[in-house]
Amino acid sequence: MLPDLPEGNGIAAKYPGDLGIEKDPAVVFADGFEDTEDVVMETSAYQQEGRKKWDNAWGTVRITREPENVHSGQQAIEITHTQPRSHGAEKRLEPAFDTLFLRYYMKYAKEFPGCHHTGMAILGAAPGVSIGSSTGVRPDGRNHFTALIDTMPPWTGSSPEPPGYMDIYCYHMDQGRKWGDILFPTGDVHPPENKGLFGEHFVPRSNLMAERGRWYCYELMVKANAPGRRDGRVAFWVDGKLAGDFPSLRLRSVETLKANYVIIVSYSSSRHPNTTHWYDDVVVATSYIGPQVTTKSQ
Repeated sequence: MLPDLPEGNGIAAKYPGDLGIEKDPAVVFADGFEDTEDVVMETSAYQQEGRKKWDNAWGTVRITREPENVHSGQQAIEITHTQPRSHGAEKRLEPAFDTLFLRYYMKYAKEFPGCHHTGMAILGAAPGVSIGSSTGVRPDGRNHFTALIDTMPPWTGSSPEPPGYMDIYCYHMDQGRKWGDILFPTGDVHPPENKGLFGEHFVPRSNLMAERGRWYCYELMVKANAPGRRDGRVAFWVDGKLAGDFPSLRLRSVETLKANYVIIVSYSSSRHPNTTHWYDDVVVATSYIGPQVTTKSQ
């Protein structure tokens, strides 16, 4: 049997509004985007205490101070697509981790039409490998693995309306093509020949779709497998409820390949209006984080 995964409150319950959460011994990185005066994040991937808080940013990743588009505090990240391209930011983690949790808040504009990729990802990358150089490259167990909480836009035929059903876009050793597999909570996989990949203990769940114009708490877990074993696991939560759990994955063949990046991901392959969305309150930790709370949990 698979070990149970937590739900509901986690680390964040001890830190109302995430205040002081970066000091928790399990927390690796935290950013509520309050520490920069720059309007465009890519101009500096801004500094904190003499170091870059994010190592790199690209595209038009903007700071917004509009209260209706900030989850907590005074600032959040805003991304708008006006042409086909990628926007995002990445944080390199040192040391790297066998198991990592990433929690963030995201909101789509009320008329968001869907987009090729949105969300946040955990990447395990060998030296010299980046999210850009690993895209479209089949993992060999030594070079990279990736898991992204994503949505499939409705024009692909995968969902009835925007923004699309939530899924995990995953690069792993047994994927069915050079691009990553798309893993749905139901157990459906694209390409379909990889359905059944998750083993006998897989628990199917219903597909989910975000309501546009509303903040959601997303959390992603990546547990790298022991080399030679099929015990890797990727899971995600929405507002503290386990939404998808994908066991029996092979993410690596060597112990040195570990989760060492978290990445804001937004990519448009075509031009559509109203493709604005917002990110806030990112926390990375070695155990389950859970949603923000307003009062301290006892």
